[in-house]
Amino acid sequence: MTKLSVWLPLALVSILVACLPSSRSLPTPPVTAGSCVTPTVETLDAGWRFRTDPKDVGVAEQWYAPETEDAGWGHLAPGEPWEASGLEYDGVAWYRTTLTMPDWSAVYVGFGAADDLAALWVNGEQAMTWELADSDAAFLDLSTFGQPGEEIHLAVRVEDLGGYGGIKGPVRLSDEPRGVMTDAEYITLLAESHPDWPMPGWVHGRPLAWTMSGLPGVDSEPLIGSDGAVAPWATAPTTEIWLYDPASDELIVGTEEDVEFSLQNGHLPLPRWEWRAPGVILENVLFSDVQDRTTRWHVTVRNPGKTARELILLLVVRPFGIDRSMVPMCSVGLQGESCLWVNGNPFLVAKTPPLEAGLGTLEEAMNAAMRGGRPSGDGQLSDPTGRAAAVWTYSLSLEVGGSDTLRFAFPTAQGEALPAIQASAESQLTEATDTWERAVNRVAIDVPDGLVEDGVKASTAYLLLAIDEKGPHPGPLTHDAMWVRDAAYIGLALLQLGHADVVRTYIPNILASQEADGRIPPIQGANAPWESNQWDAQGQVIFLATTYHRYTGQTDALRSWYPALRSAAEFIVELRATRGDSAEPTRGLLPPSKSAEDLGPADQHYYWDNFWAVVGLEEAAYAARELGKTEDAAWMEAEADTLRVAILESVEEVMGPEPAYVPGAVEEVESSAAARGTVPVLWPVRVLSPEEPLLARSFDVYYRRWIAPDGGGFRHRQGQFWPYGGLELAHAYLRLGRTDVLHEILGWTLSNQTLPGTFAWAEQVDPENGGFSGGDMPHAWAAASYATLVREMVVSENKGALELFTGVPDWWLEAEQTINLRECPTHFGVLDLRTESSVQQTDSGWDGVLTLTVSGATPPDGFRWELPYIADVVDGPAGVAIDGDWLTIPGDGGEVQLTFAADG
Repeated sequence: MTKLSVWLPLALVSILVACLPSSRSLPTPPVTAGSCVTPTVETLDAGWRFRTDPKDVGVAEQWYAPETEDAGWGHLAPGEPWEASGLEYDGVAWYRTTLTMPDWSAVYVGFGAADDLAALWVNGEQAMTWELADSDAAFLDLSTFGQPGEEIHLAVRVEDLGGYGGIKGPVRLSDEPRGVMTDAEYITLLAESHPDWPMPGWVHGRPLAWTMSGLPGVDSEPLIGSDGAVAPWATAPTTEIWLYDPASDELIVGTEEDVEFSLQNGHLPLPRWEWRAPGVILENVLFSDVQDRTTRWHVTVRNPGKTARELILLLVVRPFGIDRSMVPMCSVGLQGESCLWVNGNPFLVAKTPPLEAGLGTLEEAMNAAMRGGRPSGDGQLSDPTGRAAAVWTYSLSLEVGGSDTLRFAFPTAQGEALPAIQASAESQLTEATDTWERAVNRVAIDVPDGLVEDGVKASTAYLLLAIDEKGPHPGPLTHDAMWVRDAAYIGLALLQLGHADVVRTYIPNILASQEADGRIPPIQGANAPWESNQWDAQGQVIFLATTYHRYTGQTDALRSWYPALRSAAEFIVELRATRGDSAEPTRGLLPPSKSAEDLGPADQHYYWDNFWAVVGLEEAAYAARELGKTEDAAWMEAEADTLRVAILESVEEVMGPEPAYVPGAVEEVESSAAARGTVPVLWPVRVLSPEEPLLARSFDVYYRRWIAPDGGGFRHRQGQFWPYGGLELAHAYLRLGRTDVLHEILGWTLSNQTLPGTFAWAEQVDPENGGFSGGDMPHAWAAASYATLVREMVVSENKGALELFTGVPDWWLEAEQTINLRECPTHFGVLDLRTESSVQQTDSGWDGVLTLTVSGATPPDGFRWELPYIADVVDGPAGVAIDGDWLTIPGDGGEVQLTFAADG
């Protein structure tokens, strides 16, 4: 137990007292927003010369000296790995530039992360060294090297020991140290400067992770960090609870190692977490009130020990974000006895007023909290640096076996009002629980493995939380925008999980963004991080629209969308035409693009884009046929066929006859992009037949290189684990019949939840500590791929048939186990499926009776199950038969009884 952390119980009935004891809306109090003063910052992104030094002669030849001739050097600015610029290189390289000193009181230069080692010379004098393992960045005061207006020469030697290399962050100038750092670097500096402060565990190398709560249809989500810190909306300051023991003069804070997370009912996004302090247990639950949509936090402290306890509970609000960010608190204010305002907006209300409430700078607040007290400020406090903080204290007298509960509430989003009344606390939590149970159980996917089943329901909830007014966002922070790619995967999952109504709302929004030439912007929304060409978007939006039709049969919707789908298909054709008579192996392919972003630099020809283009053309042809537009269907199918041929010819040109595998791009054949980028050839639409020998060879290579070494974890860019990429690959292995690999990946994924106990996965996971390392979380694409994987393990569409149990382990079908699907949408109607079994596993096979009942859906080619063991007797409706290893059931279903005799 590190000395730091807390959590508290629920009362049966309580009335929320906001800042005034009234049920009416609160008047705006005299709490104003203070203004923050930000450092002056300039980015040095021009004028850099660059040269590799494979023989490491630069120091001996004084490449750091200002007078060294560098006119023949290349140009490459720091800011991203060399590989992102197309430079595949391990070893030593140099950057050089000259800058004019600004007229500031101080001039700091800051360098982003050096991968792996770096040294800086200023005016020919070595000034500092740093490495990736030390911190994310390094900074230096240049004021001693020159006066305002003078020129300063910088030279940086970087040594890459393997993998990604270079100065991966930008170089900045500022008049303050914090101006040349990322937020994470600044928080790390604070931790190093104040080693006694309770600080986020990630600064000490512990895992970083978070999950979220909320309600379906509400755009803002509260987040909970792995150490129990709460951000009432994604970009809010965090609120933490600590305990102070006056008897021992100790501050007790929960850390990532101490805090244990779970979800309400095992699978609902009402996170619960607890940790143990000496002699007490702290319990928390965070949820959104269905009636007023306020975020509620119930905290209980229990005393299971043998002696009474007198403790001080501290509620601390600090300018830290959940995700290693600083969230400026330029002003804080107290109103009444139990209301806190931050930056001029209501932030927090408590049912029980604190014993004391205080405001101060971060330093003042921390110095007071370390002693179990609060800073001296009250009323209102402004801090232009954005480092204001607040501390509330509560006195706890806990008898043996006793407990005390505190209840807090936050607005759903910044600028919204606090609630004035709180009804029964128990009824609020019950109503939130019931609301979520209805939402995640529209489709029942009940399987014998409770962990697998809970993961499906939790993933369903995360997908519903990911839906904003305009469509889904893959994450609450970095990915708070609408990626067409993610929207397609999320849409497939929601359709399979019974939420076609949600998908129906956002398809028109995506199509409305279509440009005159048919291009679909790949990233949309006010928070889109960049604008780029990603040629997969056209195929993905076509797939999303036709998949909606396949699951709902709503031809009117397809008809209304068809002009946009046709235009998107035409855009794909025009893109291919721009290649003209390009040389092999790019002839007939789409132009280079940023593609799926994680695959590599934007100047490469990615097979991922081309696979998705085939999908788009074939799905557009499906739409045309459904609407009676046979001429359109013909040219679309012809274009898909020629592109498919061009892809295979290109792969052979790049890899040679009978290629060992499909690479990621024409220009990059060795990276893990090959594995991730080839998945669309099999899933979610079969571009090539699973029987194609190239696919078996390819996915064998991918498994050996990037999955097997880590026991099912998929290693991708920057040597990180990418859970959603692994789940994608599991789909491909399912379609190849490699259930051994499928289960290895699924097992690793469930055992390596980025925030254990919550089914929340980060986009990128640090292989050293298992925590968040990049992207966003809970990653909605991962949730979508998880849910669809389990569903398709049980039932999947294959042309006109429904195939059953293609990925389930045998024990799910054995004695006393039941698989149950209810109201499960398929391409052929809503399926109900149930198994009951007395089958026992013996040395020679199965022995016993298995009963399978299917109804509702009516696939034209019937139901198919490749049996793990051949049944001796089959009883069922007319037409039921065993053909080789396959059980076939007519499309109208029924009850089938299979009798197995192991000794027969």
